[in-house]
Amino acid sequence: MLILPLFTSLVAYMQGLFGLNPEMTIAVAHGTFNVTNTFIQFWFIGAFAWLVTKLIPGDDSRIDYKVKHLDTNLIDQSPGIALEMAREETLRMADYAKLGLQEAKEYLVNQEPKHAESTVQVEEAVNNLDRKITEYLTKISSVALTNNETEEHALMLDTVRDIERVGDHMENIVENIDQLIKNKAKMSEEASTQLIEMFELTTSNFERAVKAMHKKDRALAEETILVEKDIDKAERRLRKSHIRRLNEGKCQVVSGILYIDIVSDLERIGDHANNIAESVLELNE
Repeated sequence: MLILPLFTSLVAYMQGLFGLNPEMTIAVAHGTFNVTNTFIQFWFIGAFAWLVTKLIPGDDSRIDYKVKHLDTNLIDQSPGIALEMAREETLRMADYAKLGLQEAKEYLVNQEPKHAESTVQVEEAVNNLDRKITEYLTKISSVALTNNETEEHALMLDTVRDIERVGDHMENIVENIDQLIKNKAKMSEEASTQLIEMFELTTSNFERAVKAMHKKDRALAEETILVEKDIDKAERRLRKSHIRRLNEGKCQVVSGILYIDIVSDLERIGDHANNIAESVLELNE
């Protein structure tokens, strides 16, 4: 608005200078305006980009669903290398499951929708990788494998299934938290603290199992199996605490049901971490 009088004067000057008819005057005015506007905005591109990303959050956090390591040409040419590629993709799938568990825990703690959305994205990626890796391993089973490769192939199928089930459980947890929020159900401070502690115990043990798989580390695998016993004990302890709170009238019925469902999902995630650790031990005997 401040420069509009100057712009109008400039257009009038150009009309008189070049003897422009009305149609040409409009065209020149339009072109001059666009060039001037572009020149002015050029110096503020960085500021505009910053403002837009603040007002409209981007999609930078989207998960890459595509496989990266599965080359079907290797299956016939070198089944052993194909198995190793399947292992790399399985490790990538496990890393996604780790991320999903972390996001689900954050959702439980602060109930911010972005963490629920991230968990759902991760679960979809895990499901996609499960299908692709399973298809790839099925094709590998049609070629000749050594005894060791056959054993590794079978254990890898089991591990992929375990990781996929972890994805299902973290999705269940998010759905239960959704219900807590929807029903405005409140947990007691004791219940919340115990649940977060079990979440951290389970998440860290799954991460330990994945690390054991990455490094083919027997010691880490054995530690994972030991901690799984602690997770089972925690599950029993939390159920007993829940019954006590119900009897004392300290727990709402809706929140109590959802609390137990989340505890059950965490315990099952612990079981799958245990299975992964056992596969590591079997592969490294």
